[in-house]
Amino acid sequence: MNVPLSWLAEYVKLPKNTKILTDKLTAVGHMLDKVKTVGKETVIDLELRGNRADMFGLIGVAREVAAITDSNLKMPEIPPLPKIDKNCPLLNVQPSAVDLVTRYTAVKLSVKVGPSPKWMVDRLTAYGIPVVNNVVDITNYVMVETSHPLHAFDYDKIKGGQLILRRAKKGEKFATVQQGTTLTLSTEDLVMSDQHIVHGLNIIGGLHSKITDQTSHIILESAVYNSANCRRTARRLKTITEGGTRHEKHQDPNGVSLSLARAIDLLIQIASARIEGQTSDYYPHPVKPKTIKFDSHEIIRLTGLHIPISAVNKILSDLGFTSRNQDIIVPTFRTDIEGSADIVEEIIRVYGYDLLPSTPISDATPVPSTYSSYAVQEKLRDELIKLGLNEIITLSMIANRHASSKSIKLINPPDPDRATLRESLIPNLIEYSQRLLNLNQPQAALFEIGKVYSIKSKGKYTEKLHLGIAVAGKDISIHNLTGILQKAATLLGINNPLAVVGEKDNIYWAQADVGKLQISLPPFINPYSVVSIYPPIIEDINVSYTGNYSQLIAKIKKISNLITRIELIDKYEHKLTLRLTYHSNSKQLSSQDVSPIRAKLMALESE
Repeated sequence: MNVPLSWLAEYVKLPKNTKILTDKLTAVGHMLDKVKTVGKETVIDLELRGNRADMFGLIGVAREVAAITDSNLKMPEIPPLPKIDKNCPLLNVQPSAVDLVTRYTAVKLSVKVGPSPKWMVDRLTAYGIPVVNNVVDITNYVMVETSHPLHAFDYDKIKGGQLILRRAKKGEKFATVQQGTTLTLSTEDLVMSDQHIVHGLNIIGGLHSKITDQTSHIILESAVYNSANCRRTARRLKTITEGGTRHEKHQDPNGVSLSLARAIDLLIQIASARIEGQTSDYYPHPVKPKTIKFDSHEIIRLTGLHIPISAVNKILSDLGFTSRNQDIIVPTFRTDIEGSADIVEEIIRVYGYDLLPSTPISDATPVPSTYSSYAVQEKLRDELIKLGLNEIITLSMIANRHASSKSIKLINPPDPDRATLRESLIPNLIEYSQRLLNLNQPQAALFEIGKVYSIKSKGKYTEKLHLGIAVAGKDISIHNLTGILQKAATLLGINNPLAVVGEKDNIYWAQADVGKLQISLPPFINPYSVVSIYPPIIEDINVSYTGNYSQLIAKIKKISNLITRIELIDKYEHKLTLRLTYHSNSKQLSSQDVSPIRAKLMALESE
């Protein structure tokens, strides 16, 4: 998130030293990526958490700055929206799209399109958004200001004067406002159309209704959509925009009216706009502020800090929360707040993470545990690295060209070109090996231990842990691979590596089921133990003994399981000095516990 400081200063008083500001923002969870200069403007680039949708607007950033610098938030004066027309003449949300639209608000205006004023051009340029004209620039300006995307349609290009919100038809075409790039849509995509063509998606506007110098009437809209659907559409269509990025977050539907009213006010000032008609507002399920029962003792329980109630109430008030006895009213723009632990996090991050006490744990250290295949994985890594192979870790998804009819398709893949779970480790290993050879590496010797996925039956899925090996390059043949497998089998202590072997494009590969290898190897034995909080009792005893030493030690160990260690300290003729350690993990031992053991030791000496 780019934050031009002179623009931010319009909403909150900033520290004179930029480093003080960025350090404070980092301390409350908004890490600084970099500071840059655009023209004469200083811009800080913040790494924002995806669940803080409000921080994708400068007003949200200003609210954080006000809270951590004890300043006041200065909101712009915004007149209210025109009265709402319940018939929504500008909108027609079809039943197929109701699950994709949370709120959609639109107003018709007459405008005079022209260039934007210099101050707006400078601010948008500093942020990194190219200027177009006063109408488009105002929608972008308000988006950066409030975090809510807006879009303006040329009203005269909308046949029938009404926007139809529906799911796209399979294979339907859409020309974007970005130089008319044509996209092919699916039935999962939400579109805004008239009776003839698509004029917009939930992530980008369309070419045919874009604002031009000839535009005289517009439909100005601001909306909140199903965020997961927006993300899927953007990834599948490979169309990333500032507005689409914000629509992927859990936006506050109540903030739509603020952003729309702000844009209308600026249009009146800059584009000689006049409101024509009432507001069309589709908002079937209005969101109300959330109330969370909050016990202040939770702060002590989770952080160990005693924070005065007055400080707690001030922090929450500065962040926009309202306190009423044990109820905390959460503002709807904080869509990330779910429970009392989130409230504690808000308090402590502003109060200061650096004030958290360093308190050692009072309970015993948990017993280390691990999964059953850990031993065989570690053994495989050790032995294969000894043989000169390098381990790689690749994605669980494979390129679509490697998929089969039985491959598991992902509903929401991070990359549309890799939308299938791998059934084998080999495609990724071959691809990686080829990449190394293309970089003029003489040889590639790789292995990976990872899960593969398949459909078992009737929609049930299975996953197995596999080992994959690939070798290629100069003077490499299938014999090198079989030699590696035979040597690995010997080192692992198994007769058969149980591997499937193959070759593709002079890259030799093998794959084995780690679960089957695991049967041949001994189970994992945890080499660690928890240190008891109870100290041991240590004493030296003298024993006369002429028999076998190991037999003597075995007899002593059988006397009591409280004897945890036996050391030979001295030997003179037939007399041995042994140091015994008595210890219990469950209690502190006393002389009464050890006395019966001593008696048995004395009886042992007389045998």
